[in-house]
Amino acid sequence: MSGPPTLSVVVATYEQAPSLDAVLRALSDQSDVAFEIVVADDGSGPETARLVERWRSRFGGRLQYAFQPDEGYRLARVRNLGASLTSGELLVFMDGDVVPRRHFVRTLRRSGRAGWFVAGKRVMLSRDFSERALGARLRFHRWTAARWGLLHRSDADGLEALVPRDRRRVGRTGLPEFVPHAGGYGFLLGVWRDDFERVNGYDMRYVGWGAEDVDMGVRLHRLGLRCGWAGPQSALFHLWHETRKHGPRPNKPFLADTESGTRIRAIEGLAEL
Repeated sequence: MSGPPTLSVVVATYEQAPSLDAVLRALSDQSDVAFEIVVADDGSGPETARLVERWRSRFGGRLQYAFQPDEGYRLARVRNLGASLTSGELLVFMDGDVVPRRHFVRTLRRSGRAGWFVAGKRVMLSRDFSERALGARLRFHRWTAARWGLLHRSDADGLEALVPRDRRRVGRTGLPEFVPHAGGYGFLLGVWRDDFERVNGYDMRYVGWGAEDVDMGVRLHRLGLRCGWAGPQSALFHLWHETRKHGPRPNKPFLADTESGTRIRAIEGLAEL
């Protein structure tokens, strides 16, 4: 590739307009602005659409909106839908409740390496701080690791994500590859478009919370790719919210099937959208 890869960010959201507002604020304040964004909405009410419309002028035509009706938790499908509207060579998938640091895009672009994909780390923000930050529209995505450590340690868990001690970086050989906490490839995934298409994107049979991201990780590894961390500037701040993880786990059989076999492509994926 003669120059840096073109990059697209797909932000998945559902009924979290205040959090999405903070994410878009941080994305509008990136040190590297040469990227496009698709907000992929899994059936939110009109507040989210109005929010995206208000942000359009700030992004100068770089922001698109992909919407699907609310027919249950269909995160895998809406991510594929968002990806189908992008043009970047490098795709970055993230959730609409995780706020990127100011050099996030620059870092992800520089981490593009053939044969690799990127997963991430996140700092878990307290309920009190999340509410204060959203209410005051704080630009905490600009704060340094030192400021977090000195002034806001009690507001966050996982601040080690903001320091560069972990050597399991993209492109480094002779080290174990990076494995995100609990195998969570969902809140951040950076992958080449060609590799994403080779595995046929996310498997849209996954409906309900959980496991669609683990399924993706299994198939990307089976493709022969390694996983790396992009470093502390790729860390994301996870805003507190009520969880939707309770109840049955309907996707267990799908994941078990993927893990026990040799299949690389999603059965119902990008090509079937």
